[in-house]
Amino acid sequence: MKFTCEEVARAGLGEPAQRKGPELLWRCPNHDDKHPSLSLNPQKNVWMCGPCGKSGTAWQLAAFIARVDAGDKGAVKAWLKDKGLLSGTKRKAKSDGRGPVVATFVHEDADGRPVCRKHRHEPGERGKEKSYSWERWENGKWVEGLGEPKLVPPLYRLPKIKNGKLVFLFESHTDVDRAVSMGMAATTSGGSGSWRDEYTEWLVGKDIVLVPDNDASGVRYTAIVCQSIHTAVNSLKVVSIAPHPDFRRWADAGGTAEKLREMTNGAPQWRPASGAEILDMLIAFITRFVSLTAHQSRVVALWVAHTWAFDATDATPYLSVTSAEKQSGKTRLLEVLRLLVFCAWFTGRVTAAVLARKIDAVRPTLLLDESDAAFNGEKEYAEALRGILNTGYRRGGTASCCVGQGVNIGFKDFSTFCPKAVAGIGKLPDTVADRTVPVRLKRARRGEVARFREREAQREGSEISARLAARLTPKLETLRQARPTIPAQLSDRQADGCEPLLAIADLAGGDWPEATRTALIELCGTAQVDDDSLGVRLLRDIKAIFAEKQVAEIASAKLCEALAEFETSPWGEWNHGKPITQAGLARRLKPFGIVPDRVSGGDARVRGYNVSQFEEAFFLYLPPESVHPSAIREISGDGEHFKASTKEAVDTSENAVSPGKNAACGRLDTLKAGEGEEEEEIDPEKAEVEYEA
Repeated sequence: MKFTCEEVARAGLGEPAQRKGPELLWRCPNHDDKHPSLSLNPQKNVWMCGPCGKSGTAWQLAAFIARVDAGDKGAVKAWLKDKGLLSGTKRKAKSDGRGPVVATFVHEDADGRPVCRKHRHEPGERGKEKSYSWERWENGKWVEGLGEPKLVPPLYRLPKIKNGKLVFLFESHTDVDRAVSMGMAATTSGGSGSWRDEYTEWLVGKDIVLVPDNDASGVRYTAIVCQSIHTAVNSLKVVSIAPHPDFRRWADAGGTAEKLREMTNGAPQWRPASGAEILDMLIAFITRFVSLTAHQSRVVALWVAHTWAFDATDATPYLSVTSAEKQSGKTRLLEVLRLLVFCAWFTGRVTAAVLARKIDAVRPTLLLDESDAAFNGEKEYAEALRGILNTGYRRGGTASCCVGQGVNIGFKDFSTFCPKAVAGIGKLPDTVADRTVPVRLKRARRGEVARFREREAQREGSEISARLAARLTPKLETLRQARPTIPAQLSDRQADGCEPLLAIADLAGGDWPEATRTALIELCGTAQVDDDSLGVRLLRDIKAIFAEKQVAEIASAKLCEALAEFETSPWGEWNHGKPITQAGLARRLKPFGIVPDRVSGGDARVRGYNVSQFEEAFFLYLPPESVHPSAIREISGDGEHFKASTKEAVDTSENAVSPGKNAACGRLDTLKAGEGEEEEEIDPEKAEVEYEA
């Protein structure tokens, strides 16, 4: 097997410390080398170290680095095998599709004994990307893999940092090797997704400087590591090497150890953001690109956080992103959410079979666009899609699909449970809409939102989502055990879906718990009004009339006249363009067990309705009293009471619930913010009879 001087140098010394024309320079391991003196010309495949007076071939370089005699073939071969340059390492790697090993990083325990090692492979038959493989030291030899249960590799170069005070923490092994060659104490856990909380014990009391890669994975690594170690270390700073992609390239561009220490001195101490601060960051980021009301932005931010705490829930609320017309920001909202949510899957038309299989295998956050085209298109596909959405809002929901071929054909239940946001024009099917929190968008005014450039926004989005992940991951059990107070205005299904959002809001603190309940009452309460059947709408309007007039009974004729005055209800044109009649009203109320009876104080022939006749129907078919956004009804151990919300939580937008327009509010239109007041019941015996024949 042939290997070059450069391969030997990189395997034994890591990345070069300096480049000088065509030559690569390393610090010599055989003397105190403050300035790199081991030079290598890759084109000529020769090396030399002036102070040591040594030069020669790749074999001699291996012996020189290993500090053994070049004539001791066994010792040199053992070193080359350890670095992956001899034996079956390359042949084995090629057989499983990987490229040749170009670097090997040995992880040792605190006493310097080898534990495992990581090989970096160049692109091979598997594709264009470089790949990695692990081996563990077991019974005096290297064994493939990390074993079962998987071995947790010690921090890289642990013996060199265990007694140090100032430690530089990097994302990659090659950055660590480069930093060490520059005279710094450095380590890594072994990659962007490799950090474990148990590594913290080796950093207790130290001054830590984290130098992450300048990309999305570096942002995530920073958030996870800092959240894990900040309470254990003496100080913690994060130094950015932007615009360079990583530390090695920063050093190649002229960066020095002295310059890095200057940057460290000028960097602020890292501190964790509170839950409320992270959610506020989410709102600011989302509303920069999409026009949302205050209530909508609050709920959308909580839904994003929910995707990162999904393991703690048994139900998930869907986001229903709709608008009356196109170009209202539906697709843009999904594009922004793609940068923020856990494992985003942004798609339009997808077959039902693929949808079920991918949700089962990956459990992504589904961002489904153009839902109106899907539900109004091919009937079989629309029904299959609706079935997946109907079952996928609770843990355990499944879709059954055929598997296999020919005589081996069978079926399998695929899990459909995952977070979902569905965007389209118009309304979703009723059974799907019932599982959603509606976000109804209006077209933004010119200049109201910024232009969305995904590549520019990606880093900030990654930083926010990384903070979310780091904040919520340790709190999953807390969220799993949470039993937040549910506003009584929500239906049972809405309560199931909104519970995880409320748990996150309560955990965040600040104004989030109270303002979230206000927002959910506004958005979900409005949805209930819009989605009611005609029978329920009739009950709602009749209840509003009783409450507005403060009467105990009403004549049928007067009730029909009052119903016809509702501009947002169909009763004014119910009978072929004419108002609803007394007979028509009686027919609509009969299924509820309500029939007209004589009203007191008038002609015996005058029939009407008493409020007591509606008590059971109101209780069974209407949600508890809708509340103006200035107050939230909560159920407590002491009974039912009202709790004033903060002024900032009140939505003054056009979509806000108004007691005048949404008349199911009863007497609550007289309740002012800041006043606590018990609801007053109507006494039929004392109430004035307003309508007579």
